[in-house]
Amino acid sequence: MPQLRRITSGSSWIPQIDGLRFVAIMSVVLFHLSGEVHVRGLYPVAIPTAWPQALFNFTNGDRGVWCFFVISGFILARPFLRQYRLGGHPVQLGAYFLRRVTRLEPPYILMLLLSLFAAYLMFPISLKERLPHLLASIFYVHNLFLPHGVPINFVLWTLEIEVQFYILAPLMGNLYRIENTVLRRSIFALLVLASGFGSLFLSPYFHGTLLYYAQYFFAGFLLADLLEYPRYSNHESWSWDLVSVAGWPIVFFLPRLPATEAWLPLVLIPLYLAAFRGKLSNWFFRHPLIALTGGMCYSIYLTHVMSMSISYRLVKYVRVGGETTSPIVQLLLLLVPTLLGGLVYFVLIERPCMDPKWPLKLWCWVRGRESEITI
Repeated sequence: MPQLRRITSGSSWIPQIDGLRFVAIMSVVLFHLSGEVHVRGLYPVAIPTAWPQALFNFTNGDRGVWCFFVISGFILARPFLRQYRLGGHPVQLGAYFLRRVTRLEPPYILMLLLSLFAAYLMFPISLKERLPHLLASIFYVHNLFLPHGVPINFVLWTLEIEVQFYILAPLMGNLYRIENTVLRRSIFALLVLASGFGSLFLSPYFHGTLLYYAQYFFAGFLLADLLEYPRYSNHESWSWDLVSVAGWPIVFFLPRLPATEAWLPLVLIPLYLAAFRGKLSNWFFRHPLIALTGGMCYSIYLTHVMSMSISYRLVKYVRVGGETTSPIVQLLLLLVPTLLGGLVYFVLIERPCMDPKWPLKLWCWVRGRESEITI
């Protein structure tokens, strides 16, 4: 989920994208928090039959991962769209890959090490036995070579799929060379449909690979084309807000059927367009609190499992108002330290890595020659 500069100086897409990240990260966090409250507690709280299941157990919250995949496809597509359709500078692949290493690898690897250390303290594990899992996760191949093993941090499987598409994105970017807009967008749409329905025939082994989720990244490429070409428009309409109101419940409350993963990208594309083009939707997704929280999604995603596991030891005995309200109170109590843990990690670890010059600055600092840094 790298940060990229805007295509044009007048474009203001970053707050909306961070707002969409907010929806994605909060759905994933609530999904795992509800599981912590209802499954892993010492005395799991029963869900009252008088209340809808969805209010207590966000069973489809993991679809926030799919939302992240579309966002990643959109962000990775934009520099290639800029190059081939908007007259921008050519993408330097060396800098493209180096930016990922310097921007995203340090927080990722540090969290793997922290997760391993926490597991060592809490459970009787052998570090020697866990070493292959650590190395496989560091090189983003745990899904491929140890699919049935227990990962160091179970939510990080999604980042391996992100890396697979990161490598594929420059090849996909060549489709923006196609000048005919209708033809180009039709190809993207066909890729979304073909990969989506093709995933229905893949064996469970491929569930941890790009082959199973490619439709979401392709949807991001189509979204970039629809939104940014020929130029991003600030025109807003109330009709797009109706798309948001109708579409988001579809994303999270449809039943869990195999075909849902195949065609849901076609629902997410207009929803993401509505985030830019709806009057109320645009205001919501650009709201500073929403956008700032979404901007920390990488840190929150990396840390939320550890944060909630530690915090639940403090709130699992809380009972307020009986079985009707106790689950909600416990979930809210867990939400606060979970988000705070992501905030601290963002400030201390991720944000310094957002500076492209941080490796050079660190090297000069080690050598005691800060004056050599050229800003």
